[in-house]
Amino acid sequence: MWNDHQTLNFLANIMLTGVLLATLYVVGTRVLTLPFFSLREIRVEGVDHSQTVPVSLTHVTRDQIKQIMRNTADTNFMTVDLKALQAAFMELPWVRSVKISRDWPPALDVLLEEHVPLAYWGETALINTHGELFRAMTENAHLPVFVGPDVQSSHLITDRYQALNELLQPVGQSAQEIVLTPRHAWHIRLDTGTWLKLGRKHIESRLRRYVAVYQQHGESLTQQQALAYVDLRYANGFAIRKPSNVSHTLPRSGRAW
Repeated sequence: MWNDHQTLNFLANIMLTGVLLATLYVVGTRVLTLPFFSLREIRVEGVDHSQTVPVSLTHVTRDQIKQIMRNTADTNFMTVDLKALQAAFMELPWVRSVKISRDWPPALDVLLEEHVPLAYWGETALINTHGELFRAMTENAHLPVFVGPDVQSSHLITDRYQALNELLQPVGQSAQEIVLTPRHAWHIRLDTGTWLKLGRKHIESRLRRYVAVYQQHGESLTQQQALAYVDLRYANGFAIRKPSNVSHTLPRSGRAW
């Protein structure tokens, strides 16, 4: 073997390569620790869902940001773990998304998108404008309430919420609570306190029927108090109940109902 020049040259090359790699590692590690690579600045900015338009952060505080950077961020620009830093920001209850990038001279750009609350999800969570559930503390008592049979239904209710309110605009009313039952029937509580029972089909057309009748007969129907509920599931009219528990059935007229 010791007379095998090819084998000896091969072993020598392996040893030389190992020494060079170890040297590069040591030199590289020491170079990275130089003050030149110290993290000098962390820029945190709020953005909208498109990740392009700057917005003000309303729920994420400066103290929360400082705490995360102190606990998670390495002071070295090259070795800071961006994934760990991103995960730490995502644990904040009001953060929907995070984008972090390195920038030169040694700095980090942190783009935070906050949840925009749209409604309460029952008594357990909030729903943002994308129909996603999140859990955070809020003092906004004026948000509507959504209730559904499962988490996935939050998207369906969110998509329909704006359309329902647009249909109610002509009578100056809005949906304050939307309930989607396990059988996928729609119930709406208006800001007047009235419940509308819309059933499972023809939701928009039934709501238009309510609006048309209310525009013509709203004053006579609500002379003393708002209606307790309006059942719009009838094919040829609908039933109303006043707080006095007196029920009426309104037939369809040739023109309006």
